[in-house]
Amino acid sequence: MVKSPEDFERRPNPIGWVQPKAPYNPYDPTDVRPPEGYPSEFDAPSSVKRNTGKVAQDLTDYQKIKIDMKRLKYYPRPPSELYPGRYKVLRNINHKSSFVRGAELTAKLSIYGFIAFGVFFYKWNDNENVFAPFRRLQLKVKEFVLGELSSDDYNDLYNYKKDKLIPQRPLPTIMYEQNENRNLVGEDATNNEFIKDRFGNKHVVYAEHVAQREEESMLKAMEIAERELELNKMKEQLLKSEQKPSWKFW
Repeated sequence: MVKSPEDFERRPNPIGWVQPKAPYNPYDPTDVRPPEGYPSEFDAPSSVKRNTGKVAQDLTDYQKIKIDMKRLKYYPRPPSELYPGRYKVLRNINHKSSFVRGAELTAKLSIYGFIAFGVFFYKWNDNENVFAPFRRLQLKVKEFVLGELSSDDYNDLYNYKKDKLIPQRPLPTIMYEQNENRNLVGEDATNNEFIKDRFGNKHVVYAEHVAQREEESMLKAMEIAERELELNKMKEQLLKSEQKPSWKFW
C-alpha cells in the first residue's frame, strides 16, 4: 500500500501547547519546560558548558549563573533611553586619584632608577662580580661619548684582573667551632676542593690585637729613640757650656 502525502503530515499540537522559547531560561517563571530542555534543544557537544539542570538557589553561586547567562547569550547592558533597540555603552572609570597615580609613578621610577644605577653606574668593589660586565659596558659608552676616560676608569675597563678572587668574610665563632668539630678545618688533608677553610671572627680579633700590639711597641721604641736624641743634645750643650776658651784667663 502506497502512503499518501497526508500520512506524512505532522500530527497537530495538543491543546494548550505553546511554542517553547530557546534556549531554556530557568529564571523565567513563564517557561514551563523541564530544566534539561527537550531533546531537540540539546546543545552540540563542547559548544557551551551544560548546567546540572538545577536553578541556582543562591545568588553567590556564580558558576551556575555564569553558565546560564552564556546559554542565554545575555549581556548585562542597560537599554538606551535615546536610541531604541540599542544599549548604553559602559565606560571604565578610573577611580584612582592623582595623588595615588603620582605615588605609584614615583615609586616605579625610583625602583627602576635604583636598579639601573646599581647595575650600570655604581662600582661595587674592585673585584670581578656579577655587575662587572654592566660596569664595563657603561665605561665603553662613556669612552665613546666623551672620547677619554680617567686613569681609574681606564684600568677598570682594560687593565682588570680576571682571576682576582672576591675577599671572603670571616665566619662567626659558632660556625667556625662547628666546622672544627666536624674536622672541616685545620690540616690540608681534611680540606678538599669542596670545603673552604675560612677563618673565623676570633682570628680577625686576634690578628687586630697582634697588629695593635706591634704598633704600640713600635711607637714606644720611637718615643724612646726620640728621648735619647733629646738627652744627647742636652749633654752636648752642657759640655760646650762647661768648656772655657783658651784666650780667657779669668
